[in-house]
Amino acid sequence: MIKVVTGAGASGKSSFAESLLEQSEAKRKIYAATMIVWDDECRARVKKHRQMREKKGFETAERPVDLGELFVPEDGAVLVECMSNLAANEMYREDVGMESCAELRAAQAGERILRGLRLLAEAGRDLVVVTNEVFGDIKLTEEETAAYQRLMGRLNRELFSMAGEVWEVVCGIPVQLKGKKEQTGAAGIELAAGQNKEGKESLHMKFITGGAFQGKRDFAEQLLAREGVLEYETADGAADPFEAAYSRKLVVNVQDYVRRFAGLEDGEARERLQEFLDRFIKENPGAVAVMDEIGCGIVPVGREERLWRDLAGEAAQTLAACSRDVYRVTGGLAQVLKGGER
Repeated sequence: MIKVVTGAGASGKSSFAESLLEQSEAKRKIYAATMIVWDDECRARVKKHRQMREKKGFETAERPVDLGELFVPEDGAVLVECMSNLAANEMYREDVGMESCAELRAAQAGERILRGLRLLAEAGRDLVVVTNEVFGDIKLTEEETAAYQRLMGRLNRELFSMAGEVWEVVCGIPVQLKGKKEQTGAAGIELAAGQNKEGKESLHMKFITGGAFQGKRDFAEQLLAREGVLEYETADGAADPFEAAYSRKLVVNVQDYVRRFAGLEDGEARERLQEFLDRFIKENPGAVAVMDEIGCGIVPVGREERLWRDLAGEAAQTLAACSRDVYRVTGGLAQVLKGGER
């Protein structure tokens, strides 16, 4: 069976996809890595993913292009991670000619990738594919960017059609879009409403995410009104100090609190972020936290923007795991991801 996992950057897709591969009854499980390692940032990302796969029994195969040439044993299952890297690698590979226009290169890349996916699906017992939501970027004036996004859109449509199961991971919570409804919970682990990752006593935090200008704050205020909370103070990550988040009932623009750490080195940034989240959760467990989902788009060029996006995704996973109720608001409509009123 083909299973597809999609979602924003740093949403927890990798962990969940690995849990799907672990469920396969195949004797050999192959992790097809598509990233080309060319700088320290790539090396750090590869190291992180290898640590995630430790002791899971996966065999790693580097396959940045020509996916169909991957050898799959008769009783093997494959995890391909991820489509966004593979699409870029195939679209810009020098051995097939860079003189063609972007649209032609994208079309040819799509044919090679889809042919490879079909071969893997025929050869193995199970195929898990990780893809990305890269369609939130509005900068479509560049021919190359637009061609790449159209290629990703084509790949996702074809993959979703071929797949028996399709999942979107939001803040570490898998939402099944296609297939038999069998699993819920963060990163493939059953979580009761209000439990954190360690299964500790329930918290009372509410976490609301979604794109910019979708009505998240209005929905947060509606939740508070339903509970009879009509007077409260608000902390705004775009303007207020960290201390405000530790005591005020409504905390908005959490992504802007996170952004303050993006100018630091990776290690220090994550350490400082974790300190902020630990204190926020401990001292303000009854808060309603509102955070923009900023990971749906082309990966930013600037290092700080890339780090901010990763940190924001990691923060969202932590807050969602430690909240009783998690909502995603789109166009003013709230989808319940965990707990909450249905």
